[in-house]
Amino acid sequence: MTEADKEIIDILKELFRNKNNEFVDPDDLLREQIVKWSIYMAVLGLLILLPIKIFGNADQSAASSILSGIVGLAFTLLFIHLNIKSKNPSIIMYVLTWFSLMLSLWLAG
Repeated sequence: MTEADKEIIDILKELFRNKNNEFVDPDDLLREQIVKWSIYMAVLGLLILLPIKIFGNADQSAASSILSGIVGLAFTLLFIHLNIKSKNPSIIMYVLTWFSLMLSLWLAG
């Protein structure tokens, strides 16, 4: 793994680490909570929609489009968070951020 890959893994570990009894900047805490809860909502939506798609016979196009927007937004927020925290800017991260934002706008629209 390269140095940038290790840094991204460290940022992701830090994002989901328990920070009880630590002083944290309120802006960083809010940003981390927004990113975490958007990921949680995307996973919850996938867990709810998957059985409906497998066992349901109704049209799920509205639920699929809403879920696509939520998943795209969650990845966009995650990549923006990684870009903010990363000390080594990466063209790949910028492209993934742009692509996930465009995908979420296209799927939600």
